[in-house]
Amino acid sequence: MELPNVMEVINNHRTIRKYKKSPIPSEHIELLMKAGIRAPSSVNLQAYSILRIVDPGIRKALYEVAGQQSHILEAAEFWIFVADVRRAAKAMEKLGFTPAEPNLYMFYVSTIDATIAAQNIVLAAESLGYGTCYIGAIQNDPCKVSEILGLPKGVYPLFGLTIGVPDEWPEKRPRLSKEALFFVDQYPKEELAAEEAMKAYEASGAIDSFIRRFKRYYSAGGRYEARNKLICHCLEKQGFVVEK
Repeated sequence: MELPNVMEVINNHRTIRKYKKSPIPSEHIELLMKAGIRAPSSVNLQAYSILRIVDPGIRKALYEVAGQQSHILEAAEFWIFVADVRRAAKAMEKLGFTPAEPNLYMFYVSTIDATIAAQNIVLAAESLGYGTCYIGAIQNDPCKVSEILGLPKGVYPLFGLTIGVPDEWPEKRPRLSKEALFFVDQYPKEELAAEEAMKAYEASGAIDSFIRRFKRYYSAGGRYEARNKLICHCLEKQGFVVEK
């Protein structure tokens, strides 16, 4: 099987929410796992873990938490990525070191590690002809997800990922231009920020779509504000020290 080059894979990315009922062969699962393992990692601690959900009951429970998104049940694979500072702490205890309490910076580093590993897996999956979709909605109730997955202290659920054979090929979603995202040396002057920001979203050709997302997620009282409270509560429940 001749694989496409990496820029071709990146440029052809679509989020896939409809999948054929086709399993992914074990050799491809192994390739995806290797892609995740080889991802860059802060100080090479790989402060994350990945749970491959194969129990239909557990997948159904996660589907309920994540807003009943049908592709969670239909995709051949559903993986959950978790921040994991517990593994290193336990190894340190074995060596006679005293590990620090899990804190927000550890959570930050773990989240970055997990996200880089996930994107490696996405690129590998799409190069093999599979479709993918990130599932951020497990943050609807991360405490419940932690309970479903039996996560101990020092481990926190971040996001899910569906992987499978696509049964749709939607149009690419619009993206902001390079002029809107890349700057040289310094960020644009503050007095130009609002005007330039609006121009950037208008130039995408999808301003109505962005406005809907502003209202739903970024506005005061929106989903991100509500999730922030949940995250702080559940981080503390999972043993992370949250400085207020």
